Amino acid sequence: MLKMLRYIFISLSLGAGIVAGAQVQKEKWQPSKGFTLGVNVAGPVNKAFDKSRSGISFLSRMSVKDQMMFLAEAGYENVSFSKKRYHYTSNGTFLKAGLEYDVFKEKEAGSNDNLLFGLHYGYALQEQSASYFIIENGYWDDYTGSIGTNTVNTHWIELTGGPRMELFKNFYIAWTFHIKVAIYRDNPNILAPYLIPGFGNGDNRLNAGFSYTMEYLIPWKKGKTK
Repeated sequence: MLKMLRYIFISLSLGAGIVAGAQVQKEKWQPSKGFTLGVNVAGPVNKAFDKSRSGISFLSRMSVKDQMMFLAEAGYENVSFSKKRYHYTSNGTFLKAGLEYDVFKEKEAGSNDNLLFGLHYGYALQEQSASYFIIENGYWDDYTGSIGTNTVNTHWIELTGGPRMELFKNFYIAWTFHIKVAIYRDNPNILAPYLIPGFGNGDNRLNAGFSYTMEYLIPWKKGKTK
């Protein structure tokens, strides 16, 4: 009986040691670190559906620390169209910068995919004009006039979220949802912008939208197990 109890104790001790050893030896995956160069194709997609718009933007994401990234984006967006009573033109550029957090803390070995949520600050500078406009009057003659070029500055904050996937080695695609809140805009009484570059509808203080990006990672630290 004593020998049997000793055998059971030794067996349990060895089993516990094996399990503990397996837990210690379990390796974690550390994703690649570096910076990306990419393009936001939302501008060309918008152009396909609205011929009056043209624009594109370029971006870069840089690893800051585990699960944290810094994003910077710059681009332009122009609008030009004519209606029966007016012609409107706007040319502008925009900048965005902020931090993004990857909620995928534990990753499978070899995975560099992300689920990113971010907070960004945006700024747009545009020049707009109306080369002619007509105010119809049913009693007197119609009034015809124009509004010369004026400059508009817009600042906003945006919340973002969406997945980013490594499609091929170091090549990523990302789909992002944006909620944007304007915090300042000058010259609001001269001519309200039809479209604010990088922000959207000029009549709204709150806009929502989507973006689709393609990026290439230039790593300074390749992914590895640790």
